[in-house]
This record gives sequence, structure tokens and C-alpha cells, in this order.
Amino acid sequence: MNFLRFHPSYWIGTFLLLLLAISVHAEDHRTLNLEDSVEIAKQNNLGLQAAEQKLKAAKSQISFARASMLPRLDANGNYTYFRNIQKSVIQADGGFGFPMPDDEMDDMPTPSMDNEAELIELEFGAHHNVQGTVRLAQPIFAWGRYYYGYQAAKLQYEAAEKDLNASYNKLRLDVYEAFYRVLIAQEFVKVAEQSVELVKKQLKIAESSFKAGVSTNFDVLRAKVQLANAESQTIRAKNNFITAQNAYKTLLNIPLTEQISVKGTFATPQVDLKLDALIKLARENRPEITSSQLNEQAGQKRLKVAKTRSLPDLSFFSNYQISHNERLTEMNRIWSLGLQINIPIFDGFAARAGVQQSESVLKQLQLGREQTMTTVEFEVRTAYLVLLEATALLDVQKETVTQAEESVRIANLQFENGMITTVEFTDTQLALTQAKVNRLQAQHDYVVGVAKLEKAIGQKIE
Repeated sequence: MNFLRFHPSYWIGTFLLLLLAISVHAEDHRTLNLEDSVEIAKQNNLGLQAAEQKLKAAKSQISFARASMLPRLDANGNYTYFRNIQKSVIQADGGFGFPMPDDEMDDMPTPSMDNEAELIELEFGAHHNVQGTVRLAQPIFAWGRYYYGYQAAKLQYEAAEKDLNASYNKLRLDVYEAFYRVLIAQEFVKVAEQSVELVKKQLKIAESSFKAGVSTNFDVLRAKVQLANAESQTIRAKNNFITAQNAYKTLLNIPLTEQISVKGTFATPQVDLKLDALIKLARENRPEITSSQLNEQAGQKRLKVAKTRSLPDLSFFSNYQISHNERLTEMNRIWSLGLQINIPIFDGFAARAGVQQSESVLKQLQLGREQTMTTVEFEVRTAYLVLLEATALLDVQKETVTQAEESVRIANLQFENGMITTVEFTDTQLALTQAKVNRLQAQHDYVVGVAKLEKAIGQKIE
């Protein structure tokens, strides 16, 4: 202890480290508004990244389908080594064991020990063999099979684009809900803390009145109980705020340990649109509807492809082949070209099963489109009714807080002068707290309702 006491440099160093830690902590803290939240979610959200990868996969399918219509060029080569070469024996005056033109088969001499000198042993082939082939193939006519497949791939890519837009709209709504959940939880903490301060003032007045002999101990006890309840509500509000923050960070894929705060208001433009107009906008703009329509069109193309698999197809081919071994003085070169027709005769009913499967998939897509239309209309109607309710509640809550604050001011003066009881004063305070909570909840429900309606119709409401 004496060593530390007489070495001020130790305390200076500790103080500097503390300042550095505070500085780093301050740099880690971020304040985000609604627009920042949406952009961060677009960059970091894992669900949206998965939808983007799905779009890339759909784009690669277009290239894959286009490749089936283009010429195909293949090259291959091989080297073969034969340790033993096939051999054959011929007579010196004949040819490979066959009779000469003027001899009869019966007149051919039979090999014997006496005429072995007249036999010649020949080798066919070579030990080292090299061969290379280049093949060109081009589909000519296949009843539109490859073109329909290409069209289906393009339609599915466009559908994937709409699915990505739908994912973005869903993410945007999720961010709005999470952001405003944090914002209202933050405001609830302020309301709870204000309520604690009011009750503390009430307790102070009750204690002064009790000491002066103008009130009983009941007022003091009642104020202490109310203070304990208010402090409990504050603790719950703070825990709810932390929970809302964690949900918000998780959605934005931000580390839960990072210190952030949100900055925003519940202000939003008034919506004055009719239900029929909103449903019409949804049918025109919702990416889910467009995606289901594109998928249905792609299913029709796939069905046409399946129907062509039982029909003949025609293609062009050309081959160029080279070969060489140690016995040749010049490399062999062979070039050929031609037309190839493929006529399916029997495939175990695979083509017919493919058509039935494509028809079933198309029917599912058609039913899915109808279901999407119904779901979108239901979503618009629900969001519209929720927004109407939020608007009505917001109108009701406009003056309640002002009136409740005035009631508390008057009740405070009356309580100080002993004109009202503690119960009456407590009731006015509770009414003010509830009025603030109700107004905040109405503002929250309205802005979230607008966001839900925007998602339901597929566009922002100006």
C-alpha cells in the first residue's frame, strides 16, 4: 500500500487506461434510425441472403437451358500399350492360310515339320497406340423441346426475382415491427420512471403530513406500497426493453453484446385509401402474385417439354479422328459427318409418366396461384381493419394525456392541502400512467399498421 501511495505514475496510468476503455466503449455504441435498420437488415439478414442465392441458382439454370440449344463439341484421346501383339501364320506361297486363286481348298498343303520353312509369322497391331477424336453435335429439330426448356428457365428466374422482392418486403415489415417494439419499450421505461418520481413526491408529502399530524400513517403506508409497485413496473419495463433490443439485434444479425440504441418517432402520414383500391393495388403490385403467375407459365412450358420426349428428334454430327503407332509412317486421319435421328419406341412408359407428373405439377401451381390471390386479399382486408382500429384509438387518445396531466396537477395541490385522500390521489396518478401507455400503444399500433398495409399492397403509401 505504501508503494502505491508514493508512486503517482501508477494512478496516472490507471486513469489513462480507464479513459481509453471508456472511449472504446463509446465507439462501440451505435444509434440507429429506421432507415439504417432496414439497410443493415438487407446486408446482414441470413434469410434474405438465402433468397439471393436462390436467385443466382435460377440464373444459372438459364445458362444451362441455353446450352442445350447450342452446338456441343467434345474431344477425347487415349493411349494404349499392348504387351503381347496378336500373331498369325501364312504360307510363303499363299496368303494368310487361304488358297491361291487357282487352287482348290482340298489341294492346300497341310503344315508339317517338312514345310515349316515355308510358313511366315506376322504380327497385327503395335505395342504403342495413340488415338484422338473430336466430335461436334448440334440439335436440329426436337419439336421445341430445348426452346421450351429455355423459356421455362427464364420464367422461373423472373419468379425468383419476385420471390426476392417478397422476401425483402417481409423483412422490411419485420424490421419495422422490431424497431418500433424497441422504441415503445424505451418509452415505457420513461413512463415507468416518471411514475416512480410522482410516487416518490407523493410519499414525501404523505410523510410530511404525517409528521405534522394532519394525516395518518395509512397514507404513508399506501404511498410506500405504490412506490414498490411502480419500481416493480420499472424493472419489468427495463427487462422488456432489453428483450426487444435482443430481438431487434437478432433480426439485423448484430452481435447481442453490441451496445445500440434506436432513434425515431411514431409520426407517419395519414392513410386515406378505400378498401377496393387497396385490393386492386395488391393484385397489381404484390410480388407473390406475379411469382405464382410466372411459375404457372413455367409449368406450362415444362409440360410441353415432357410431351416432346416421346417424339423423334434430329441432330447433326461430325467426327474427326486421328490415330498413330510406331509401325505407321504417317498418322491416320478420318473425318466424317452425318445426320442422326432418334426415334423412341419403348421407354417403359417413362415419357407418359413424365407428362402426368408435369400435368400434376401444373395443377398444383394453378391452385397455388388461386390460393395466393385469396391470401393476399385477406391480408389486405385484415391490415385495413387493423389500421382503421388504430386510427380510431389514436384519435381518442389525443387529448387524454393532457387531461390526465392536468388532473394530476390539481390532485397534487388538493392532496397537499388535505382536500383529497391518498386513494383519490393515487387514482389520478394511475390514470395518467395508463393514459400515457395507451397513447404510446395507439401510436405504435398505427405506424405498424401502416407498415403492414404497405406490405399487403406491395408498395409504400405516399
